[in-house]
Amino acid sequence: MFTPPADEAAQTLETRASGAITVPSLYLHGADDNCMSVELSDGMDAQFTNGFERIVVPGAGHFLHLEQPKTVSDHILGFLNN
Repeated sequence: MFTPPADEAAQTLETRASGAITVPSLYLHGADDNCMSVELSDGMDAQFTNGFERIVVPGAGHFLHLEQPKTVSDHILGFLNN
């Protein structure tokens, strides 16, 4: 989260959710995303302890699954088939 939650229950949940991610993970981001900068994902691989694949899709923006559905589905299927 960009801003820590205010109430105690949400803080507890945030703390639990902020630990290492222990399953293989795929992250796709549009290179031309004008909503969330691709740099936000720089260094996030440190949170993943069992494999992390980060793919920046050229020519795609924030809705890369709509803009380049074949490219996105190819990456997802490739990841799942490994």
